Amino acid sequence: MKRFAFSYALTLDFSQPVSKHTFLLRFAPESDAAQQVWGLDCSCRPEALLPLTRDAFGNRLAVGHLEAPASSLAFDVRGDCLLRGEPVAADCPVFCAMQTERTAPDDALRALAQGLPRSAEDAALQAAERIRARVVYRKGATDERTTAAQALERGAGVCQDMAHLLLCVLREAKIPARYVVGLIPGEGETHAWVEIYDGKRFIGVDPTHLKRTDDTYLRVSTGRDSRDCAINRGVFCGAAQQTMTVLARMIEI
Repeated sequence: MKRFAFSYALTLDFSQPVSKHTFLLRFAPESDAAQQVWGLDCSCRPEALLPLTRDAFGNRLAVGHLEAPASSLAFDVRGDCLLRGEPVAADCPVFCAMQTERTAPDDALRALAQGLPRSAEDAALQAAERIRARVVYRKGATDERTTAAQALERGAGVCQDMAHLLLCVLREAKIPARYVVGLIPGEGETHAWVEIYDGKRFIGVDPTHLKRTDDTYLRVSTGRDSRDCAINRGVFCGAAQQTMTVLARMIEI
């Protein structure tokens, strides 16, 4: 059991002012058996109301609107958490068994799903080892639209790709699983991993680091794949190009 202070800062800079900007921000981790979260404080510049609601997967998200023209949008959230790293007892949503466009298998991925152990946890760890034997961690080798099949063919990817690959293999092996976005200790960006369902509980497995998640993992959101867990989405009026800067931090206290 470990205690951390965490923060997440996102800045969008526009090449020219935009108006009527409606946006959602999916960064409000909740308390459960694996984690206790308190002192959550959110702010937005320019100032905007950020009422919390929920998406179709149960994640909390803030929805904001800026009517007047603005050249940037900055969002900050911080809080404290106590992490236990325990499996979470819950019902399993139907979507955990369904492949998506980004996790759709090809013949090479179907082959990776063959002969896995019956135990969901053992199967996930062995599948992660098979994936990492074929795919190395390399920034810039993929982008947010890359599918699991494309990442396997390229032989390289980042944590998002590792999670998509593991989801694909497990779902092909009839093991329900969901995509997770969250934080691990350090400073940089968010991290992605997978939670498998063993019939009663969700158990976290990190295919990037080849291990079961523990008391250093803070879950922020879950879904079918990375698209369901995007932290920022929005629409605005204007022909501007946008640049996004992100700084995530989790420090043990």
